[in-house]
Amino acid sequence: MTLISDIVCAYGPGDEPKAHTPLWAVFDPDWYRWRYQASIIEIAGSLPEDDRGLYAFWQRDGARHAHAPNRYFDEMWYRRVHPDVENGIRMGVFDSGFQHYCETGHRGRSCHWLFSESNYFWLNQDLTPALLREMGYSNGFDHYLAVGQSERRVSSCFFSPDVFRSSLVQQRLPLDSGMGDFSRMIDDPDARALRSSWYFDPSWYLETYPEVAEKIASREFASPLHHYLSNDAPTVFSPNPCFDESWYLEAYPDVHDLVRLRGFRNGYDHFVRNGLFEGRSPSEGVSLPATMRAGEAPSWGALSQNAFLEHVRRLGQEVPKTTVETPHLTQYEQLHAAKVEAMLPLLARTPLDFRYVGRPELSVLISARGGVQPLLTTLASLHEGNTGAMQVILIDDEAGTHSAEIARYTQGIDRVITSEDMLSRRWQRGGARILAPVTLVIEPGAHLYYGALASAMSRLDAHGIIGVAPQCLGPDLRVIEAGLSVSRDGTCLAHAVGAEAFSAETDFLRPCDTVGGGALLCRTEILQAVPMKEDEGGSLRSILHVWAVLGLSLRQAKPEGRILYDPSFLLRVTTPDDPAAHRRDEEALVLRRLFSDLLRGNPYKGAALRDTVHRSARWGRRVLVLMGEWPVGRECPARIRTLSDVLIDTGAQVTVFSLTGQTHSQGAGQDRPGSSLPETVEYRSGSIEQLGGLIERRMRGFDHVWICGGQILNRVFPLINEKGALLPEEGFTLDLRDIEAFGLLNDRRQVGDRPSEQDKALCAEQLADELRNAWFCQNVVVRDNAQKQGLQEAGLVDLTVLGDWHAPLAGRRYEARRNLLFAAPSATGQSYGLRFLKWFVRDVFPRIEGRVDGAPRLIIGCDGLQSIDLSMMTHYHGVAPLLDGRHPLPSLAAECRVLIVPDDMDGAVASPCSLAAASALPSVQGGMLAQPGVDVSPVVADRFAEAVIRLYQDESAWQQLSDEASAGAAASNARYRETLARLMGQEQVRESTLD
Repeated sequence: MTLISDIVCAYGPGDEPKAHTPLWAVFDPDWYRWRYQASIIEIAGSLPEDDRGLYAFWQRDGARHAHAPNRYFDEMWYRRVHPDVENGIRMGVFDSGFQHYCETGHRGRSCHWLFSESNYFWLNQDLTPALLREMGYSNGFDHYLAVGQSERRVSSCFFSPDVFRSSLVQQRLPLDSGMGDFSRMIDDPDARALRSSWYFDPSWYLETYPEVAEKIASREFASPLHHYLSNDAPTVFSPNPCFDESWYLEAYPDVHDLVRLRGFRNGYDHFVRNGLFEGRSPSEGVSLPATMRAGEAPSWGALSQNAFLEHVRRLGQEVPKTTVETPHLTQYEQLHAAKVEAMLPLLARTPLDFRYVGRPELSVLISARGGVQPLLTTLASLHEGNTGAMQVILIDDEAGTHSAEIARYTQGIDRVITSEDMLSRRWQRGGARILAPVTLVIEPGAHLYYGALASAMSRLDAHGIIGVAPQCLGPDLRVIEAGLSVSRDGTCLAHAVGAEAFSAETDFLRPCDTVGGGALLCRTEILQAVPMKEDEGGSLRSILHVWAVLGLSLRQAKPEGRILYDPSFLLRVTTPDDPAAHRRDEEALVLRRLFSDLLRGNPYKGAALRDTVHRSARWGRRVLVLMGEWPVGRECPARIRTLSDVLIDTGAQVTVFSLTGQTHSQGAGQDRPGSSLPETVEYRSGSIEQLGGLIERRMRGFDHVWICGGQILNRVFPLINEKGALLPEEGFTLDLRDIEAFGLLNDRRQVGDRPSEQDKALCAEQLADELRNAWFCQNVVVRDNAQKQGLQEAGLVDLTVLGDWHAPLAGRRYEARRNLLFAAPSATGQSYGLRFLKWFVRDVFPRIEGRVDGAPRLIIGCDGLQSIDLSMMTHYHGVAPLLDGRHPLPSLAAECRVLIVPDDMDGAVASPCSLAAASALPSVQGGMLAQPGVDVSPVVADRFAEAVIRLYQDESAWQQLSDEASAGAAASNARYRETLARLMGQEQVRESTLD
């Protein structure tokens, strides 16, 4: 198989025009004359008279003397970074580096110090060499110079269009829309010395190395960056004040050895490509976090936004050492009041319009108190976040003080006048006027954030939800209440008081007892069915307890219903009044008498159990899932997501704890793998010490512990021994569906080979270490029977086959499907899956091309995976751009016709196989099949290609295997649900949520 194979020739004055010539191959007489004038005179005695003569001189003599034909091809740099080319020139194989580049080098090598051919395809994953060839371009650099730079594409961390344009603006240089930024940087003398990246500081470089300016003046180098990337002593120079080249090489001897062996140009080359993301220090006293796993490659987002660049930007910026006092809460409240005052002139001209036609979708109940400004705050936020026809009911006193004033700034508000002073009775009077099926009870002064109301209303669509409680923030944007719990003795406990908004303890959906203020969204039919507590309920004076009674009354009227706390139902409220201790005790007694039927099963308020009150067993079995760390920005592993889904469907409360190697804050700034986890899952991450802290705060707060992998069990086992009294006596499950020792054994072999005896012995040793604490767990689950047998041979007994669950997806019919699919392994580098992919692309795919109708492409499913190795696969003809594979694997499986699977070792690829089966996608696989498909054993290229061709073209055979795959996936899903329910002590799992 060949890549881009056409030989490119130089084009100069007098040559016959061609359909397309790369800009890097066009001879530039004006630039050549300016750049090499002295050298030309020295060689030829004088300058040629015209451009054609100059072009002929370069072809005859200049190229051999390392002259470049234009500013886009750097002859000296090309020879220096490609020593094999220099050797070929000395041996007479090539006249110049340019000749080599035109004949073969342009297929994958870079020819300019500021452009990387390989990075261009990695950082622009909608492009492949084959695709550019079809578009008429010779390589990536040709495309970049022609259109890519105008599209602001990138290839090097040393040239960012955004940074370069910012430098142009700072220097008051005009922007040229007709010239690309890269060409401007290379061509314009005024722009060459500007900063084009945060990775290199040209001003500091010239100040630190004054001899560079002399070399630029003599035209040996064009700019400070050109010198840094092209000089012949790369380890002598540092690029900026934040990176110390000498220190880095001394601190990391492994890097020094790689540089000495020419694996990297210098220490900084290693740092920007690997070290930065491995957590290596750029200079003494500076530490950086590790953000990627071995074998992964950074995206442009990671290259342009990371801890090192933040350090670079901060350097030199003097921060005044002033002490800023935290404002008092009254100052925050005064600020919010000033905002309302500023709104009054506008509202007087354009009143808030709450008029509606027909039946409203939402009724809002507000009891006026505390002046007009709090009311306007609430009404303005309601108007801004209005999701449909809204009825606003304002309950005012007999004097109508608030109503008259509010009428100046609003339209369409229903007024209810009452002499009642008690808040609960005022709500009852206003409730008789409600017209909508959903009611929002809200206190004046509460400010609803945009989108909060829409989020809360969507929660009422869920089965069994009768009310939605908000995340209430104070004037300082700290949490005042994230749901209210009521202990068995009637004490009201607000959750997460003082925490940051959307911190780990507040950022998930969960049931709660009631609310203590702010707002409550509920179903109108239940609200109107609540009887008035005329005796003791009417004697409550604390606003906290009045609101608590409202929520508890809803639950008492609908015992099977729940109030759901929603962190996205976000509002800011005024600082609540804290009732006196004697009143708290008196009114807690009232709650205990009124709602004894509800509170009897609630936890007691003991200080040691305070956190447990909010995560009580009355809401369902509490499961702690312990797993390893995954990189920042990546989604949660599919297995954890599926496990959480099914556990929730059994009625469990799930807490996922990701074990990291370091202690960090659990605040709102923490990256939650969020959208990939169910919204009702509590997600925590941190060190072993932080896990211990959670267990201490949740004394006896977990009923089941699910441990993902033997190595995770080994890490937490000392902690489990230490905190044993705080954890369940039983209910520990060890999940061995991924076994590290088996994976390492698989990764050590070559395609088609079986493990050696030495590798098997090493695997047995590693497996024994991985499973050394497995005896502790009551349940041990595995993926399939093959894995079960392997573990039984290792001495592990009483194993339960759990398998995997994958949502069934209706795939396309045979005739509508196209292409082959390969699921890229989650671990890159030296993984067997990557070796198999290379083998398939190199040895098998050429045998398929031309023999299958429709010219199928190979789609590499790599959603969320970053790897240069995968990018290099797209250089082969027929391999689709990586961008085509950056979709969820189920959706790809529903569109492709055949799944390509490596020969399986102990179930190493069973997960993508079963996932594809859920989309009715059959596979071609070497060795024992995990799912219905075509078995190719032993793995030989010819046989594998023939199997793919037959399955791809034989509709009858394909349909039979597709039906078998669908049936197998359905059976696997059923077994998964039943097994998990049994482990959780349930009879069955509801299928409504899953299917």
